[in-house]
Formats: sequence, C-alpha cells, structure tokens
Amino acid sequence: MKKLMFGLLVWSTGLLFCSKPVDATVIAPLWVKVAGREPGGPVQVGKVALPELSPQQWRMLLQQRGANGQSLHIDVRFAVEDGRLYQVFVRNGNGTGYPDVDRTIIHWIATNWKLAPWFAGQEHFVVSLEVDPALRQVGFSK
Repeated sequence: MKKLMFGLLVWSTGLLFCSKPVDATVIAPLWVKVAGREPGGPVQVGKVALPELSPQQWRMLLQQRGANGQSLHIDVRFAVEDGRLYQVFVRNGNGTGYPDVDRTIIHWIATNWKLAPWFAGQEHFVVSLEVDPALRQVGFSK
C-alpha cells in the first residue's frame, strides 16, 4: 500500500452548527489543504466528533462569560501517523484561558479523533476551534 505524504494545513469545514440537544454528538468532516495540489483543493481526511464539555464546565463558562459573551478560541496542535493522532496540545498558549476546558478539549481530541488510515500525515497540524457558552457547543473556527 502506498503512503501519501502531504505538506498541508488543517482547514475548517466552515459549518455553522445550530444548538444541539444535550448529549448529542456532532460529527463534522475534517479537511486539509494540500500544498502543491492543483486543481482539487482540500481533501477530506476523516469525520470527527466535535469536543464536548461537561454540564459543570458550561455552567462555569456561562457564569463567568455571560450569555452574551463572545465565544472562546483555542488552537490545538497535533501530529498524525497513519490516521492516528499523537502529541495533541494547545498551540503556543492559544487556549481558552480556562485550563480545565483546554484539558477537556485536548483529551477529547486525543481520545476520539481517528482519521483515514491512508493519511500518513506529519507533525505540524493546527485546528482552530470556537467554544460558545451561549449555544453550549464547540465547533471549527471560520
């Protein structure tokens, strides 16, 4: 089986998710921009479950941020080998400002995200996420 090696950056889906029922997992496609790939553009490398926070974390964020507060941003860096993620961490201090929320998101991604097995990957991927306390959802940044 031939492995495909790409120089790429993670590309968000640009999907806007409406409020979801509690305990409902949102699955979204994960796309990457492949350097030097013309034409064709982005390639889907998997479908991933978006991170979920506990009810206590959502309550804490709502209390501290307010219902009209802006969503929080987090950049997550990771490496991929044969579709498996490793070295998952917050990129250069670009976390939400809430260490417990950051740890939950990092753990969720490391535990739940599996990409296509053909995706050989590399060590420098970054995905940007928005944490919206008002909607109680985590989604890809636009």
